[in-house]
Amino acid sequence: MKLPNNHLKFPDNVEEPMETEVNDHYYMVHGFKFHGVQELYEFLKQNPQINYEVWNRTNLSSITNGFRFAGEPYKKAVEKLISEMDPGYQEFLTIQKRIKAKSGLTHSYKQIKSIAGGTIDPVAYTTGSPEIYRVSRIQKRPKYITIDTQVAYRWDTNKAQVFNRAVILTNLIRALEKNGYIVSVNAFMVVCEYDEVVKAIFEIKQQGKSVNYQSLYKSLVDVEFFRRICFRLIELSNVESKYWSDGYGVTSGENFVRSLLRLKKEDIYFDQPGEMGIQGYDIGSDFEEVVSRLNLEDAIDVEREKKILTDSVRVLKK
Repeated sequence: MKLPNNHLKFPDNVEEPMETEVNDHYYMVHGFKFHGVQELYEFLKQNPQINYEVWNRTNLSSITNGFRFAGEPYKKAVEKLISEMDPGYQEFLTIQKRIKAKSGLTHSYKQIKSIAGGTIDPVAYTTGSPEIYRVSRIQKRPKYITIDTQVAYRWDTNKAQVFNRAVILTNLIRALEKNGYIVSVNAFMVVCEYDEVVKAIFEIKQQGKSVNYQSLYKSLVDVEFFRRICFRLIELSNVESKYWSDGYGVTSGENFVRSLLRLKKEDIYFDQPGEMGIQGYDIGSDFEEVVSRLNLEDAIDVEREKKILTDSVRVLKK
C-alpha cells in the first residue's frame, strides 16, 4: 500500500512534504494550512486518504479515543466545527459583544504642503505661494504583530483554564489594536517523532480584519479539536515512522516552533493555559499573569483592560 498523496489532491490545504532545517537539524515536515475552521470542515468532509502504512483501522486514535479524553465521536466532532448550538460558544460570543472587540486600526494621515502632487490648496494658490498642493503623508506607522497560539494542552487542564485563555486572547487583541498595533492571529499544532514533523496552521485573524470567533473558539476551546480533528490530520500525513501510531508525536516547545514557523522576535507565542499562568479561577488575575509573562505591560493599559474584561464576565455570572 502506498503513502497517501493528499498534497496532490488538496494543494490548497496540504503542503508537499519538505526537508527543513530547524535549529541545525533536518526534519521532514508535513504541513497543513486552513483559512479558518470552515475550510477545515470542507476539507475533512471530502474524506482525504488515511496513511494506512502507519495506521490500521483499529488504532486510529481520532476514532478510538474515549469520550472522557476526546469528547464527542469523530463524525460529531467534524460537524461541531461549524455548529453554533453550543452553550459555551454562545457565552463566549456574549462576552465578545460586551468587550466590543475591534478590528485592526488603519494608518493615521496628516496634510502637508508641497510644490507638486496632491490637491490644490485654494488659499495658497491665491496668495502666490509655491507650495500650492496638499499631500497626505502617514503620520504614524502602525506596528504589526502576529500572535501564534498552541492548540494542544496538558491532559489535566480544566475547562475554565481553556475558556479563560480564549477570552483573554480576544481581549489582548483588542487592547493591542487600541494602542496602534495591527494584529494577526493563528492557531497551530506542531508535533515531532524523531526526524519527522507534522504541523498545521489555522488562521484566526488576518491583519486589519476582525477576529473569526468561530475559528478561535473551536480551535482553542473544544476538546475534540486537538484530540480528534488534529489527530486525524496526523493520520492523513505522509509520515513513515511506525511510532507515530503509538503516541502521535511529541508536542514541540517554543524554541522549536519559532524556528520552524520562522516567527519574528516581536511575534507573540501564546502557549497552553498552564504555561501562560492561567488557573481558571479568576479571569482578571489570569489576564494580568498573561500580560506579565508576555512582557506587554508597556504596550497596553493593563488595569483598564482588566476592568473591561472582569466586568464583562461578571455580568454573565449574575
